[in-house]
Amino acid sequence: MINKVILLGRLGKDPLIKHLDNGRVVANLTLATNDYYTKDGQRLESTEWHNLELWDNHAKMAESYLKKGNIIYVEGKIRTDKYTDAEGIEKQIKKIRVLQMQMMSGLNRNEEGEQHSRGYSSDSDAGHKSHHTVQEERSNDEGSQDSSDVNDDLPF
Repeated sequence: MINKVILLGRLGKDPLIKHLDNGRVVANLTLATNDYYTKDGQRLESTEWHNLELWDNHAKMAESYLKKGNIIYVEGKIRTDKYTDAEGIEKQIKKIRVLQMQMMSGLNRNEEGEQHSRGYSSDSDAGHKSHHTVQEERSNDEGSQDSSDVNDDLPF
């Protein structure tokens, strides 16, 4: 059986980070994905919200780099948490346990107003991480004519 989720979306709010007593770190995020369709000749948009749960290194990365509005790509598993509310009613909540994450939008301005773009990916299975700026990559690329426009090669 396969339990795999792949999402590309925008963060709805800043990550909620919890540092646990046992030294582990957990981050909870909300991710919005959009679906577009046509009804009666009119183009409509539907937004779906997803609860993400990140642990340890992924949570630390979220704490350091992610904020509301960032676009991220995630792969993970669907998990169901069960709990009893204040009235004694059992409830369930679906979460995506993130196993791999890649930041897709890191275009920010620093204090001097200069633009920089940060790409970061992490795979919990391999423990492999890479971090680089798009501008650095382009400046090393001999065919690049203008490094000030970092959005040309983005897939969206």
